[in-house]
Amino acid sequence: MTYEVLARKWRPQSFDDVVGQDHVTIPLRNAIRADRVPHALLLTGPRGVGKTTLARILARCLNCEKGPTDTPCGECDSCREIIAGHSTDVQEIDAASRTSVDDVRELIEAVRYAPSPGKHKIFVVDEVHMLSTAAFNALLKTLEEPPPRCLFVFATTNPEKIPITVLSRCQRYDLRRIASAEIVERLRIICRDEKVEISETSLLNIAREADGSLRDGQTLLDQLISYGGSHIDDEQVAQVLDLIDRRVLLAIASACIDGDAAAALDACGRAAEAGTAARRLGECLVQMLRDLVVLRIAPDREGLVDGSDAEIAELRELAERGDPTRLRRMFRALVMEQEELAWAPQPFAVLEMAVVRLATMPAGDDVARLLSRLDALERRLAGSPPSSGPPGNAPDGAGRASSPRSPDRRDAGASTGASGPGAGSKAAPKAESNSAALPTRDAAPPAPMHEVPDERAPLPVVFDRLRAFVGREQPRLAAALEGGKLLERESGRLRIAVPNRFAAQRLGGRRDIVEDLCSRFFGEPTRVEVEMQNAGSPGGGPRNDPEVARRLRQKALNHPAIGAAVETLEGEITEIRALGGGGTQP
Repeated sequence: MTYEVLARKWRPQSFDDVVGQDHVTIPLRNAIRADRVPHALLLTGPRGVGKTTLARILARCLNCEKGPTDTPCGECDSCREIIAGHSTDVQEIDAASRTSVDDVRELIEAVRYAPSPGKHKIFVVDEVHMLSTAAFNALLKTLEEPPPRCLFVFATTNPEKIPITVLSRCQRYDLRRIASAEIVERLRIICRDEKVEISETSLLNIAREADGSLRDGQTLLDQLISYGGSHIDDEQVAQVLDLIDRRVLLAIASACIDGDAAAALDACGRAAEAGTAARRLGECLVQMLRDLVVLRIAPDREGLVDGSDAEIAELRELAERGDPTRLRRMFRALVMEQEELAWAPQPFAVLEMAVVRLATMPAGDDVARLLSRLDALERRLAGSPPSSGPPGNAPDGAGRASSPRSPDRRDAGASTGASGPGAGSKAAPKAESNSAALPTRDAAPPAPMHEVPDERAPLPVVFDRLRAFVGREQPRLAAALEGGKLLERESGRLRIAVPNRFAAQRLGGRRDIVEDLCSRFFGEPTRVEVEMQNAGSPGGGPRNDPEVARRLRQKALNHPAIGAAVETLEGEITEIRALGGGGTQP
């Protein structure tokens, strides 16, 4: 075959032809002019942005018969040999297939010979990060002190995998993703030279699919020319690139912003009938939501959103209908759902439920009101009764915003409340430790709606029931009780040990709420003391309590992630080790 693909035919032959990498080409040209080219260069960046191309251009600049020059002639024998890949002074090595120490030793052996007939001996190592550690170590000495007229040019897409000892010996240049506008301009020039008719919308769609890679854009254009010939219409581009109808995407986004879940599902159904993959549709929706957020926050900034003027105007109008906070939350929710599509047995069903979630997502002010109500409820549970008037005549919501009471007020409330509804309840004993005791409430709690555990009931049983009760009322506080144990229970007093400092601080920060819950659970005013478990003392940690250890082991065995790991790896559980301690369970 004699046909040369567009990516090779239109490969840049000079620094002027390189697209979108001025931050690299300018210093390289200046270094050539000033005769300050380093002996080791590292070119990094994503695929298809010009790493190997720049290495070849640099080789021609140094070995051109009219050089060194930053504008090689392209006509001399040296330039033609480098372009054809036949130069003996320029060796290109694929590190992905030559990773061993022996391959590097061959390279070191070749370095010893002087360039002939060129002026410099240049080694271009592509995907250098694929070399083994031993190969990198073997190269260090030569890389630090190479022979005269010897140059190494390393290219890689993963510079983080290169040892720091190699990085420190190289002058590094990071190539960037090429902007869509620059890719469109380059493709327009190619189409004009190749006498291909194509619309601006199609060129923009190709640039979007290229995702910053000019080579990918040229390859896609080559494929489209094979499909449509000299005239390529938008429908052909949509078929080849598997593009989703923009009207469907706009319909889904518009329905989600308007809160119309039925319309959003209908638009998803049209996409499914067209054969669109769920993951592909999700990716396009994520991109569109991103554009809507950007246009809502910075509507006048140019260059932040790719698209024609008509498309951007359409998106800007849609973005103005959405709340900025809600749009950001919609974007975040869809990104999280997108991660599940790859593993879902029915990905389109997952995407449909994600779209319903977006359409029914409350606005930012609704969330703020909900948080305000939640905060008021927590303060109401932790606050005091109204200071004046009988409780039955208190206005709705009174006392919700009351500040924490001082010890003097609490004592006064206890003395004046003797004739109130709580007069018949037992008085809470005085705290033994001010740092560990939680403040008591001055009003008797309502009668519990459940059976109060008998005082002779085992402490682990009482604690399990208490933790379940707290979990129904305050799930976050119940998480702080996880792994703890009830050390002592007396009339109106509890002593609880928790496994870590975080849990102790969590409970201590919500003292009023914890005490209120315990008082409601036991049906009497209850003071709670919280302390840290002493892992060094017998019985001090949950793993030393057989009942707690059994419960923790059962919880671990029932965890879905552990079950999935056992099933996937076809293994068995031989040991359970608790984090933060050395105890194990066989």
